[in-house]
Amino acid sequence: MDYGYTSLLPPLLAIALALLTRHVLLPLAAGILVGAGLLAWGQTDAGFLISTGEIFIRSIVDSVRDSDHLRVLVFTLLLGMMVGVIEVSGAMRRTIARLARRVRDRRGTQCLIAATGLAVFFDDYANTLLVGGTMRSTSDRFGISRAKLAYLVDSTAAPVAGLALVSTWVATELSYLQAGIDASRYAETADGASIQVFDIFIQSIPYRFYPWFALILVFVIARTGRDFGPMRVAEQEATTRLIAEKEKPSETATKDAIAGNSIADTLAALLPIAGCLVAVLATLIVTGRASVSGGGLAESEVTEATLPPTDTGFMSGLRIAGDVIGSGDSYLALMVGGGSGLVIALVIAFAVSKLSGSKVGKGLLDGAMQMMPAMTVLWLAWSLSAMTGKESLDTGGFLSSVLSDAIDIRLMPTCVFILAGAIAFATGTSWGTMAIVTPIAVSLVLDMQADAAAGIANVAVNSPIALATFSGVLAGAIFGDHCSPISDTTVLSSRACGCDHVLHVRTQMPYALLAGAVCVVTGTLPVAFGVPVWLCLAVGTASLIAIVRWLGVRPVA
Repeated sequence: MDYGYTSLLPPLLAIALALLTRHVLLPLAAGILVGAGLLAWGQTDAGFLISTGEIFIRSIVDSVRDSDHLRVLVFTLLLGMMVGVIEVSGAMRRTIARLARRVRDRRGTQCLIAATGLAVFFDDYANTLLVGGTMRSTSDRFGISRAKLAYLVDSTAAPVAGLALVSTWVATELSYLQAGIDASRYAETADGASIQVFDIFIQSIPYRFYPWFALILVFVIARTGRDFGPMRVAEQEATTRLIAEKEKPSETATKDAIAGNSIADTLAALLPIAGCLVAVLATLIVTGRASVSGGGLAESEVTEATLPPTDTGFMSGLRIAGDVIGSGDSYLALMVGGGSGLVIALVIAFAVSKLSGSKVGKGLLDGAMQMMPAMTVLWLAWSLSAMTGKESLDTGGFLSSVLSDAIDIRLMPTCVFILAGAIAFATGTSWGTMAIVTPIAVSLVLDMQADAAAGIANVAVNSPIALATFSGVLAGAIFGDHCSPISDTTVLSSRACGCDHVLHVRTQMPYALLAGAVCVVTGTLPVAFGVPVWLCLAVGTASLIAIVRWLGVRPVA
């Protein structure tokens, strides 16, 4: 059955309600319910209301029965619990505080804050709370405003989590990408049937222009010591206040924060994360080798005779390694990695940090509860994606037929980036934005490529336009989140850094708008017209440096 324009009702309703309520759970559920009603329309045997209810419940239940979906939920829960144990031990906080004692000036302090934000890459909430809460006294010692601290913390948290190969974002992104591919006509092709989503995920990382430029801008601002707009005023006031109070850098401010064994703290902070990364990589290699080298044979059946002939040389080795890792079972790898990281964190918590069972239990519970909202959003997003898929309402197929001639496909990455940014700004949630937009955007761009195959050199899922479109959703979601006064991470950054919330929004927004403008002008537009992605990143970086040197001013001491 062709649902036509009515197939747009579920996602449009979800977006509209998200904008009005500034929440995402109810809008997603409402979209699913409307989709169930459309599918039930005309089913007179059981009655419209009964059929709608049955389809609604079945879609929600089926979305969590999928084995890959279950593994995503397990990984998300395990990683959240690992983060909870690390946080409750205080090891990461004390390790950061020890590093803070080594800085000697304003620019060094800002660079340390930014670098620490990169180090805590596995979760944006943990990043915000750990770095913001730990670096407040150090930033005060060197006359750095709380607004600048909040900017450095907020603008590294989500971007680095959105670029990391192992974070609380990865499983969610993989799931949304898979849903979009499955909803497109590409899934019916031979290439679509054998697609490795993790491989596409890795290929999309260079195309995530806003997270890259946001991080680059953070380090340009930190290294040069230059600021513009409201941030310049805040920094000048902080510097003037420091001089008036005649404060001198002192190491006594952080002595209480660094009590404890430094080696034990380092182990407790870093080993769980390292163990998680190693387990993920090892599982990808084991499962990928069985898939690639054995041509689908079980690992026990793989022998030297079954291996395909390979060339020698460094580049050939890289290609083989990429094929092996890209062919690995990414969902299993993430689940094994999350479990390994949690086990290591628990062993260290009891054996090294000597934490009590009740304290460890509190960390496990807090970490798990922190991930529950995201897991619920993910669950409902799967159901809505199934409603709009090609086997149900086929929203992506309808949009493709309507827009393929109306919009130049080369504008898709930019349009998706702006749309995602607007939704995230209005709703304050990057995760909710990705849940609503990603599956439809991915399926739409793949179907538009198929319709325009005669004019496009590469219509595969890993074409630059497709990769930039998928990346544009995440980039736009983070961009809108950085500008939104109702964003959870914006509020959390303000609180963790002890900064007035309105001041944080006012001072960060010009920097986010600059990174967003550079993202469009040097990223999403040129890459869709054939400019190499690495050249786009290089030009964008040079543009940010030039603009900061042109507009930025150092505070007068």
